[in-house]
Amino acid sequence: MNAVAQKQVEIGNEAGSLSNKELLTQLGTSLKGLSDEEANVRARSRKRPSHRKWVQDIVLFLSQFKSPLVWILLAAVMLSFFLGDNINSYIILVILSLSGFLGFWQERKAGDAVQQLRALVAVTASVRRSGQACEIKFDELVCGDIVELNAGNIIPADGPLLESNDLHVNEAALTGESFPTEKFASPPDDSPKKNSQNQLFQGTNVVNGTGVMVVTHLGESTQMGKISSRLATNNTDSAFERGIRQFSYLLLQVTLAFSILILLLNLYLDKPVIDSALFALSLAIGLTPELLPVIVTICLSMGAKRMVKKNVVVKKLAAIQNLGNINIFCTDKTGTLTEGIVKVHSSVDVTNTHNDKVLRYGCWNAKFETGFTNPIDTALRASYNETDLVEKIDEVPYDFIRKRLSVVVKAEEKHLMITKGSVKSILDICDQVEVATQEFKPIANFRVDILGRLEDFGNQGFRTLAVCYKDVTNDPVITKDDESEMIFLGFILLFDPPKFGVEASLEKLRKSGVHLKLITGDNVRVAAFLARQIGLATDDCVTGSELRKMSDDALTKKAESITVFAEMEPFQKERIVKVLQKAGNTVGFLGDGINDASAMRTADVGISVDTAVDVARETADIVLMEKNLDVLYDGIQEGRKTFGNTMKYIFITTSANFGNMFSVAVASVMLPFLPLLPKQILLINFLTDIPAMTLSSDSVDAEFLKTPKKWDNVLIRNFMIVFGLISAAFDILTFSLLRLVFHVDNAQFRTAWFLECILTELLIIIIIRNQLPVYKSKPSRILVVVNILMVLVAFILIQSPFHSLLGFAKISPLILSCILGIVLLYGLASEFAKRIFFGKQRSVIHY
Repeated sequence: MNAVAQKQVEIGNEAGSLSNKELLTQLGTSLKGLSDEEANVRARSRKRPSHRKWVQDIVLFLSQFKSPLVWILLAAVMLSFFLGDNINSYIILVILSLSGFLGFWQERKAGDAVQQLRALVAVTASVRRSGQACEIKFDELVCGDIVELNAGNIIPADGPLLESNDLHVNEAALTGESFPTEKFASPPDDSPKKNSQNQLFQGTNVVNGTGVMVVTHLGESTQMGKISSRLATNNTDSAFERGIRQFSYLLLQVTLAFSILILLLNLYLDKPVIDSALFALSLAIGLTPELLPVIVTICLSMGAKRMVKKNVVVKKLAAIQNLGNINIFCTDKTGTLTEGIVKVHSSVDVTNTHNDKVLRYGCWNAKFETGFTNPIDTALRASYNETDLVEKIDEVPYDFIRKRLSVVVKAEEKHLMITKGSVKSILDICDQVEVATQEFKPIANFRVDILGRLEDFGNQGFRTLAVCYKDVTNDPVITKDDESEMIFLGFILLFDPPKFGVEASLEKLRKSGVHLKLITGDNVRVAAFLARQIGLATDDCVTGSELRKMSDDALTKKAESITVFAEMEPFQKERIVKVLQKAGNTVGFLGDGINDASAMRTADVGISVDTAVDVARETADIVLMEKNLDVLYDGIQEGRKTFGNTMKYIFITTSANFGNMFSVAVASVMLPFLPLLPKQILLINFLTDIPAMTLSSDSVDAEFLKTPKKWDNVLIRNFMIVFGLISAAFDILTFSLLRLVFHVDNAQFRTAWFLECILTELLIIIIIRNQLPVYKSKPSRILVVVNILMVLVAFILIQSPFHSLLGFAKISPLILSCILGIVLLYGLASEFAKRIFFGKQRSVIHY
């Protein structure tokens, strides 16, 4: 560590014993922030050699050989070297190296693609550099940076709070406490250690309010870094991931059992010990689905690249499988079902008479709020031609508990506290109502009328805000406690029309097996009005107050039949997701606000948009670059295609492996020699793995895309047994013909069977890759081309001048014709079996 970095660490460690002034001085910064030059110097000091690409590449390459079977085989090869069998040992090492490089290259490309996609939606921090605010990525932060915080921001580092205004932080990821913690900036001369409530921690997020902090700890030295936890990280495996892992373990165990059995049989039949051991180990490696993780990663990364072309960015690859599997999609209405451009319809007083003062005061409130950008305040600012000389004095930012926002302005020689928010939250803090200019009456006389107006406005589809005020000239500095004894001024009516074509988009989702749930914080009548406009059922809407009275069991029974959930609080959204999951559904949740983060994290697929607040984007598994249901539909279709292409490899691998294990076991008993040499087994494995890697770009039948997909172990097991036995039957037919009819020698037998293994495995990739007949489901061009190339390579190897080094021998045209005939019969039998199999077994995944 260089001197600059060492000094920063020492200062960071002393932060708890320094006052804010001393801390800023020691860090060489100020409230204006670091200079660009100094920031660059500190950024260079953070870089570590371990982050270099070549180091990561070496680690990734070595990880291709992490299987214990490979290490045992390498040990056996070293023993073979010691015994003088150098040529065979070299050939095995070359084949293993080529296989490792193939996996490394594909996985590296997949990893680079994912990093590029994540960069498209990277979360940034607002910092002060050379006195100017600018946006930088989290990994570009340095100690001494001054960070500005607003509602929705993720706190990017540890450090003390220098300025704050009603700042509340969600520290659940660090403490487990679900309620936000209020944070206070200590006076400049106070030691932060004396005031623990001014410390902010990486990975937590701002719920409401504003603040300014100085960075003292970054990365692994933060509290969150020390416990290796992040707010938006979801370490729960998906059903698909669990299914792959469980099935891989089962297949590995079966393969090892068969390999040990074959080794014991060969030893019992007095075959050479070293050759038998190498044969058994090579067989185990050839039969284990060691490329499964690589194939899955390639399929997912290719799917992610296709999805980005349709404005869908994948942050967590495994989420693609879940996206194709969702059958319930939960969303708010703004921007997804509606245009997302809120417009002001009118401003009226309690008598439903147009009133410019209501709009003017609402606009002043919107103009000066600093909590977070939102479409309502944007609409208010755009609807009023500002000509007044108004100065902001103070603010109490919006939060989702109070559901209101207060601003003090100096206008008309007075200091006015203006508050706007939901009608009910404004009613709670008013004791008077202004019925005409400067005419005030007790609000108790108008409460019923105000609630009646709210209901009427909701039935007309308007979102309604209320505005109130009071004179605070004598004490213009305010807190939440000052929101009392205010004067109710009137209503601002807003509307957001449905998106053009949204009904057709919903119909496409319904036909693909995905049902929409509208979950919103808006008034129930507004939500129901919109639902009726776009064709959603509104027979049974549920409000937040009704939800509080329901038990989980009662809600679980009703949730699937309810389409509209209105006036919902953040924890209630999360609760709805949980009960839907409990009923066996796969749930996607689209959110863009602070209040959506917990529900997004709970859902099987958290979905956000690129314009969402930081915490929503960081929590999301998938980010839509366009807030449109058609984009989501395209993403779901791509998810199902990716699932289908991944399943192709699993079906092909499991059936081929089971068939090979069975036939090799039979051959080991019947033959006085090893049916294949270890190098030949590894060569078969290598040549047939190359086409498998092209499955990620293969076509998927339209029938497969019609319904949500789930992992089905029973279907995979049945498929493995049926097609594995068919494969084994033709293998046994092959070596019976070779030994009993043609009476070939050892080398010719191995050559013929090698060729049969290559051709049948390449053919089966084409045949069983989809449920439809092969002539109705065309494979991708690259799959066909690579398959043909591998066939040519196989023929070249057995005809090349060095064929004897690989243990091959020349075979007669008659034997070759018989092998080709057996391969053709195998293809026809597999095609016939496929029709019968899928005609009788209809699984959830419809494969």
